[in-house]
Amino acid sequence: MKLNLTATGKPQELILAYLQENASDVLAEKINNGVRITKDGKTLINKKTLNGFMKFAEGEARKLAEKGANSACVEDSVVYGWAIHYFEEDGIEGKLYNEDGTEYAPPKPVQKTTAPTVPYTPPKPKPEPQLSLFDMLGTQKKEEPAPADIPDQPDEEDDEDDEPTEEEIAEVMEREQEEQQTAPPLPPVQPRPSEWYERYLSVKAKYADSILFYRLGDFYEIFGNDAGITADVLDLTLTGRDCGLKERVPMTGVPFHAAEAYITKLVSHGYKVTIAEQIGGELREKTVEPSAEELNVDEETGEVLPVEEMRKFDGDIEEPRTPIVQPLPPDDGDDDLPPLDTDAYDPEALSVLDELFGDMIILR
Repeated sequence: MKLNLTATGKPQELILAYLQENASDVLAEKINNGVRITKDGKTLINKKTLNGFMKFAEGEARKLAEKGANSACVEDSVVYGWAIHYFEEDGIEGKLYNEDGTEYAPPKPVQKTTAPTVPYTPPKPKPEPQLSLFDMLGTQKKEEPAPADIPDQPDEEDDEDDEPTEEEIAEVMEREQEEQQTAPPLPPVQPRPSEWYERYLSVKAKYADSILFYRLGDFYEIFGNDAGITADVLDLTLTGRDCGLKERVPMTGVPFHAAEAYITKLVSHGYKVTIAEQIGGELREKTVEPSAEELNVDEETGEVLPVEEMRKFDGDIEEPRTPIVQPLPPDDGDDDLPPLDTDAYDPEALSVLDELFGDMIILR
């Protein structure tokens, strides 16, 4: 299937030629027609270009430099692997289009306007109406003096306006605390991993002692602690992937057509590798582990060391030189033997040898 990509310059032409030869039908469909995503409450079409990949590759190269790479040179296989990952990963945004084919423009932020505050002016009191003569006569009849022997009664309304006492406040607070303690806490909502990541975890549980290469599309992807190991041993870029959890899961990846070289290197360092991929609707698994000749066991610690580390370790040790002990020739009256040189030996050791052998040996 021909890829709908435009290359400008020699580097982009090499990337396009590699994608044209190695992209699967699923990846070619993504490149030509884009992928539907949801953003800002809209369904958009995410299409990627070679110009976008060049910016992505520049960022990956900067990560390698920050990691402490020995040089600025990046192998072709690594760059091609970046290209497959860039066009395969749906989470990487390229150029966004609306469903009608027009280019998507993000909405402008709405600036909130605050209404000017108007100072409150209380209304003026209304004048009381003037009483007529009949009104004044009626009020005089209603007003009767209270008997002198009746004590003043406290106003019930005044009692309602009184503030609560400290004892009442403490009682209310104590009651609220008891209600909070007796109420069971709500269980936290746990995020659920995506369906494909649940399948990965089930396979990883079966091969807990292996580094799991799990095939997704045109890549073998490695997650979690396995990703950290492969990033150090194979000098891969450690990224992350959204697996439906609260945080992104650490991830590395290698192209499936170049995976054998990476697996061989891991095995040579003493790691067991398990490969899992979907073939014909069935998940197949294969484990590769170091042979007995490739491993050495430290007798003191029990640690398994690969051959490369053992050779490096042995090369740092200089074997001690064994002194040459020559027997004393029979006494034939020859006094031409050189004098005994004791500068290279320990005096205590020489005294012990002298007591044991006397004049039977000569140390040189």
